[in-house]
Amino acid sequence: MSLKLRLILIINAVLLLILILGGVLAIDTAKKNVRAEVASAEKLALYLFDIGVLNNPKYYSIESEFKPLNLQSLVHMRHLKIEFFNLEGKLVDSNVSETHTKAIDQAPNWFVNFMGLISEPWQLQRLPVEILGQAKGAIVITPDPSYEFGEIWNQFAGIFYLACAFFILTNILVAWIVFRALSPVEFILKALTELEDGNLKVKMPNLKTSELSAISVKFNNMVKTLSSSIEQNHQLSRKLIRIQEEERKSLARDLHDEFGQSLTAIHADAAVLKALANKDYPKIKPSVNAISDLSKHLMNLVGGMLNSLKLGVLHELGLEEALKDLLNIWQLRYPKINLHYQINLKGLPKINETISITSYRIIQECLTNITRHAKAKNVDIHIHYIKKKSIAMIDIEVVDDGVGFNKSHRDGFGLSGIRERINEIDGKINITSNTNQGVQLNIQLPITRKK
Repeated sequence: MSLKLRLILIINAVLLLILILGGVLAIDTAKKNVRAEVASAEKLALYLFDIGVLNNPKYYSIESEFKPLNLQSLVHMRHLKIEFFNLEGKLVDSNVSETHTKAIDQAPNWFVNFMGLISEPWQLQRLPVEILGQAKGAIVITPDPSYEFGEIWNQFAGIFYLACAFFILTNILVAWIVFRALSPVEFILKALTELEDGNLKVKMPNLKTSELSAISVKFNNMVKTLSSSIEQNHQLSRKLIRIQEEERKSLARDLHDEFGQSLTAIHADAAVLKALANKDYPKIKPSVNAISDLSKHLMNLVGGMLNSLKLGVLHELGLEEALKDLLNIWQLRYPKINLHYQINLKGLPKINETISITSYRIIQECLTNITRHAKAKNVDIHIHYIKKKSIAMIDIEVVDDGVGFNKSHRDGFGLSGIRERINEIDGKINITSNTNQGVQLNIQLPITRKK
């Protein structure tokens, strides 16, 4: 859930809680007011009937015997239902009228029932009526808060519509404020995403909020520092690679001049001893043969090491043939791995030694990684020269079906070395892999260096 939505929901929850609490307090206040209103009307009616009916027998005449009271005149007493029952219990007169009924119908039944449910039970009052000493019946006064409930319902309906309008307007205002206040977060996320993708030229704009403005300044300073550190690392890596190649050349010279010549001398001496052993010393013949075979084996081994260190094969055969030779020798060493390769560098112009060595070393390191870590059964390598308009590059694709690795995998020395060599000549690399799904490397090496 986004921060904006979370803030809006929290504010809505607070508003809703306030509205609920306000509604509860309003209902409680209305309930008390209704009871006070009805109780006041009930006391007034009791007092009036006590004075006018019970204690004033002269008010009535013999002719009014059949209708001793005119309760219809009390229709305005909307909080009370006043009824007169004769001695047989028959309803003779009442203050209930159609107008009163309409007033009751102003509130829905469920609201009237709800208010009745949360209110204390109402108690009716019964007043015996005697005229000239004769019992005529009884007046029954029943509290009737329905009219009050209707008024309360109308008030609540108005308040409800007002609250809905307030709620909607508040939400619009809150959403506008939240989106406006958090809009700079989008700039921050965009800048971080570009930085994650390797764009070290990204710059965050100056933000108006003081806190976010500080973040903007710190971010831009961090990018500067990071860019400077990465550039220093690239320079050190390039220097290290150059030193490494120089050391390899130096080691190759030492092997050729010292170790190689010594082995050649040993092999020549072994040949002389072999001739003598055949004539005069047949007993030492097996030892002489062993020395001769071992010296020959060491000479071949040193020759392979010289080719690997000095990369003389690049100068002798060219890049395409040198890569084919490297792949063929690797296939002979690891026959259980099915290697399929396709190399097409037709049209490749003369390139400098750095690009040539980088291409060779990358393939060499890829093969080493596959041998040591991949546990692959099949390997596909495609190397092509591509020229489109002003773009000229060597495109390399290496795919294996080995154990692979997940996104959290940290580069080892092999992949780190490949990345540094590619960065040295401003190339690009994309690695796709997942656990038990092999590894795919897509590499583009530009023919000309960027200035």
